[in-house]
Amino acid sequence: MKLAIDGRTIELAEGASVLDGVNRLGIALPQLCKDPDRSPLGACRTCLVHVEGQRGLPASCHLPAREGMVVSTEHPDAVRVRKAVLDLTRSMLPPHVFAGESSEGRSSLLPTIEPRWAPLHRFEVDASKSFFVLDREACILCGRCAVACDDVQQIGAIALLGRGHATKVGVFGDGTMASSVCTSCGQCVATCPTGALRPKETPAEIARHVETTCPYCGVGCGISLSVFAGESRGGRSPLLPAINQRLSVMADDVPSNKSSLGMLCVKGRFGTGFIHARDRITSPMIRRDGHWVEVGWDEALDAAAEGLAKHRGRFGALASAKATNEDGYVIQKFCRVVMRTNDVDHCTRLCHSPSVEAMLASMGSGATSNSYQDYEESRCLMVVGADASANHPVIAIRFRRAVSRGARLIVVNPKRVELCDQADLWIQQRPGTDVPLFNAMARVILDEGLAAREFIENRTEGFAAWHESLAPFTLDYAARVTGVPARDIAQAARWYARPAGSRGSREGGGAPFSQKLGSCLIWGMGITQHVNGIHNAHALLNFSLVAGQMGFPGSGISPLRGQNNVQGCGDAGCIPTNLPGYQHYVPETLAKFESAWGTRPPERMGRVVTEMVEGCLSGETRAMYVVGENPLLSEPDLHHAEKAIGQLDFLVVQDLFLHETAERAHVFLPAAAFAEKEGTFTNSERRVQRVRLALPPPGLAKPDWWITSELAKRVAARLGTKVGQQFDYTGPAQIFDEMARLTPFLGGLSHARLDREGGLQWPCPTVEHPGTRYLYAESFPLGRARFIPALETVEAAELPDRDFPFVLNTGRLLYHWHGGTLTRRVQGLLELAPRLEVAIHPSDARRLGLDTGSRVRLASRRGELDGYARVTEAVRAGAVFVPFVKLEESAANFLTNSASDPVSKIPEYKVCAVRIERLGD
Repeated sequence: MKLAIDGRTIELAEGASVLDGVNRLGIALPQLCKDPDRSPLGACRTCLVHVEGQRGLPASCHLPAREGMVVSTEHPDAVRVRKAVLDLTRSMLPPHVFAGESSEGRSSLLPTIEPRWAPLHRFEVDASKSFFVLDREACILCGRCAVACDDVQQIGAIALLGRGHATKVGVFGDGTMASSVCTSCGQCVATCPTGALRPKETPAEIARHVETTCPYCGVGCGISLSVFAGESRGGRSPLLPAINQRLSVMADDVPSNKSSLGMLCVKGRFGTGFIHARDRITSPMIRRDGHWVEVGWDEALDAAAEGLAKHRGRFGALASAKATNEDGYVIQKFCRVVMRTNDVDHCTRLCHSPSVEAMLASMGSGATSNSYQDYEESRCLMVVGADASANHPVIAIRFRRAVSRGARLIVVNPKRVELCDQADLWIQQRPGTDVPLFNAMARVILDEGLAAREFIENRTEGFAAWHESLAPFTLDYAARVTGVPARDIAQAARWYARPAGSRGSREGGGAPFSQKLGSCLIWGMGITQHVNGIHNAHALLNFSLVAGQMGFPGSGISPLRGQNNVQGCGDAGCIPTNLPGYQHYVPETLAKFESAWGTRPPERMGRVVTEMVEGCLSGETRAMYVVGENPLLSEPDLHHAEKAIGQLDFLVVQDLFLHETAERAHVFLPAAAFAEKEGTFTNSERRVQRVRLALPPPGLAKPDWWITSELAKRVAARLGTKVGQQFDYTGPAQIFDEMARLTPFLGGLSHARLDREGGLQWPCPTVEHPGTRYLYAESFPLGRARFIPALETVEAAELPDRDFPFVLNTGRLLYHWHGGTLTRRVQGLLELAPRLEVAIHPSDARRLGLDTGSRVRLASRRGELDGYARVTEAVRAGAVFVPFVKLEESAANFLTNSASDPVSKIPEYKVCAVRIERLGD
């Protein structure tokens, strides 16, 4: 439709507002309460316009554009009223809002005019949060922050309090921001038009903004990095050039990002400062006579190549799930082409290897089948063994949105997590009893006629044998073993299988399967990190298959991936069980890779990381190449791991920091961080997204792909082979193209296409293919999906006894990432979670004489740690919870058990026996 604004004609789409037209024409018009990425509020009345033939002065943000409309922003009445509104608004604000001292560019939203009224109130600045302040003196009560907190992030920490002249932005109980449920996500800061909510540190002038992908969890949120001129970064040596550029403390969201839709958590928004840490290593180093010596790249790479070449045949490598797809692809190629081994792995072994291997066996694909969009369209969400609010906060927002739209939420977790507050049903099973729980749920679906019979008959196999295996798993048996009431087990099964009634009906049942109302089954490491992890995963997959809940919108199976690129690292081939693209070691595939690589990859499966570490003690592993991983913090039973790594003849570590593993290396190679290189990450919904260079690497640091390529050439030369020429890459785009040619589901992707279209989901086999929102719509990679009986094995390798009477559970925190190698180097995050807390039930705390804050020592058969008690009903009596992060030299993995699942080889991080004692305060 066409309309005229200030005498200029513009054509707008149906549903557009007049303000959209004003902005497209570049006409200056105040619009204080309108976040450009959100729906209009109409609160500030600063965007008033005159419309020919219409009475009054409507707010253009709320005014729908119509064919033939004649609009004036310069009409005298509109100018007069706007000026009065702005004058009144101006009287509410301190001078710095108009002096350019507020957050970037925000002062330009208000013209400089002299006020005629004195301010009504005076407020002190609330600086209780680590990263930002609330300055009510600069607040105009537009409400954008409250909408961002409540409607966008679904947190509800801040609101407009009071009435009339007493109205102000505040939190429950009118306390400080730190006293509220605020998670420091910064969404309110990003939307504030005046700087009333602003970062504590704000650069005076931004040089540029660079859109890239967050380096933390597997959600894959888009972030916009602000680069400004700053102090020299990390100059450790006079050999190193000074780089006077820095990232702003606060990153912005990217509304166009298809995974995050403009949402971020505290780590994504405020946690990128680790790249500027003072202990960043920016020069290659060699250990001589027990001391580190800085050297140039040639000397370091020659030393690394010499040491690794001597140990071909007794070598293993760890790739990084925090590095790019291109980095991972080059590492696995180095192992297979130059070192002639499939002994390459990464942290998937320690988190979701049971999920991947079970899905490969049952469906033929090891990835999440649905998209994040399906969570919001689902009618029932079952979240098992995952604390999404802490580990994947932006995913948790989508869960809460689904609930607000009427979806059922079922939480299955021995520990009370934040999502339990929104759940229709919380199933608190005993640790290690997931197989009987989900087998019993599957029996309910069958016994009550809720099974997707047509789906089972036409698209699966192995049903009869699996059905027979369910005979022992009655509701009574499951209730006795799991500690969950039989009625709750049955209700969960009904809601999941037939979610039609959703919140409108408190019982199961509903529409026939043909209507395909979806349920999503989502799980985390509470399912996988057990000695029976593979059986737990099969129990979940069978449960989803019998209900037919996959292959259509709003349904699917979703293992929530941990690291930012753990999906992509596996896709790129950094696993010992498969070549890139999860292709098997079969003659046809080996021949394809031989044609591309100039040599045939080894045909035998390699060793997983836990086997490589054990091999250090047996002599089967004499040298290791560790890239972007820290096994001496991530391995279970750290004392045992330290002993094993200490037996190596040669260790090369490639990373940003001299962490616990790097301290034992013989050669250290300094790598570029995520913001200092180009490439791609692949997130938990199979979306491949661009990673872009915002800053040059500090000092002599280099991108991982470059370091590994140069190392491969030197090792190949020492071994007398010509395969070194395989690593003559000009950049990551060329590497991605090679990977895509060899990996069918990536065949249609390239850096150029991702730059044009944004992130795309695989499978994307051709350049014409749009990407795939959900898998299994028509078929499975195996042809038919397979029911594989889930066996009930032992609850755990180690259970409580008289000497160690408590069960230890482990997990992550919102304010730290896993072991904390990155987040401990961000001061604001460390302030939010400065010490290691041990969650303990009130009844146990009373018996032991503990209060919140009491110093405690936990001990297992393998080690001990010191921490501080946090008395909470979130854990069961007899259980304690400790996060993985290392704080004050204490870490959970000094206690954990290295016993592992015999199939996937994942260690049992989730259950071991400990005792607790109180220390002096």
